[in-house]
Amino acid sequence: MSCQPTRSTPLQATAAYHARRAGHRVLFLLTLLLAWLPALSPAGDAEQTEYRVKVAFLYNFSRFVKWPDIPPEHFTVCTLGSDPLGGQLDRLLNKTVHERPLRIMHLNSLTQVDDCQLVYIGRLDTLRLHDVIAVLSKQPVLTVSDIDNFTEYGGIIGLRLIDNKFRFEINTEAAGAAGLSISSKLLSLATTIRSAE
Repeated sequence: MSCQPTRSTPLQATAAYHARRAGHRVLFLLTLLLAWLPALSPAGDAEQTEYRVKVAFLYNFSRFVKWPDIPPEHFTVCTLGSDPLGGQLDRLLNKTVHERPLRIMHLNSLTQVDDCQLVYIGRLDTLRLHDVIAVLSKQPVLTVSDIDNFTEYGGIIGLRLIDNKFRFEINTEAAGAAGLSISSKLLSLATTIRSAE
């Protein structure tokens, strides 16, 4: 008895084609962001441009990470402390992530972190950062920051400005401990991947 390979219907083939193209478009956008030079903006806009680039990274990171469970009502991106992204995070309102409306929360403490899928951590003193990472590492939360050596402290994705270009490092050990799965496409764009020895 011979086994015939299963053939997809034209509708399935079309859906698969569009899904591949959507993934390629997002990856292409992320690659463009890696090459975007914030210094090209006028001096007065340089900081806001930097914030916009970081927000675009956050949005794309969220699309290339899988969570063990996401509430059906929304996908929540949070910032910790005073708004570290100059209000630019609001540009993500009305977008969706993993087929859920995106919601933004600005946290003053970690008491609300249970509602967050992604937390962007602004500049903190080292002692406070250790405490924050200790709390967040026990949650299914993607932590992102531009703090120096962030992934060495146990954060998951660290943004860095190198030669006027944004790059990022990924700590896969921290991601695994949080129950998160990072796409190989995203891993291929990281400058450094930290994992368990």
